[in-house]
Amino acid sequence: MNEFENVHLEHEYSLESGTLHVDTPGSKHFKDIFIEETPSLLRKISLYDNGLIIYFEQTSSKIVLRTNRPLYQIGDGKFSIEDPEK
Repeated sequence: MNEFENVHLEHEYSLESGTLHVDTPGSKHFKDIFIEETPSLLRKISLYDNGLIIYFEQTSSKIVLRTNRPLYQIGDGKFSIEDPEK
């Protein structure tokens, strides 16, 4: 079975301003697939070796992430794939 078969990016996160960073402990490699890259829009998909998939869309006014796994906010604009409560 293909590891990317029937993937659902059901978790959505957005920021109206600032920067966004996702910590991915345990992941050593990822691959970016650029869908669109213009001065006004960046859209890409990042595939991580731990199975995490992130769709990233950035405009001048908003950043949107969609993921196949939940993210946990660990600071202002900072997220992690690990729950800080555990």
